[in-house]
Amino acid sequence: TLGLDLNLYSSAVKLNTQYMHVIHFNLRLKRGLSLEEVVRRLKSNGRIALTQKNLSSLVFSFGRDHGLFGRILNQTVIPIRTVTVKDGREIVGFSFTPQDGNPLLSSIAAAEWFLYPEDYERYLRCIEDHFFQEI
Repeated sequence: TLGLDLNLYSSAVKLNTQYMHVIHFNLRLKRGLSLEEVVRRLKSNGRIALTQKNLSSLVFSFGRDHGLFGRILNQTVIPIRTVTVKDGREIVGFSFTPQDGNPLLSSIAAAEWFLYPEDYERYLRCIEDHFFQEI
């Protein structure tokens, strides 16, 4: 959706939890970034939530208590303590993907894009109030 042509490889860890998917990511960059810059860029993305929690059950519980109808609508929740930069050009970490909120947001975005392809982002702004910066 950002118009980037990336050479991506995906891997997922299936855990005994009905709450969230856990994704291990490993990104190799052409240019180096510091950990502080990686965190700054993650924070600047409104659809990513950061957390100090390492257990999906704690993140899920937060969503049930504070989310819109008990849902986390962010595309992903990154436990910041799992993110590291190796050799200056490789970003490694884990990400929780909410199994209930993520498809809701994706479905709403797809419907808005179908109805208003030139202006769908404007119609999605009303949902942004329900995204979390930190969990």
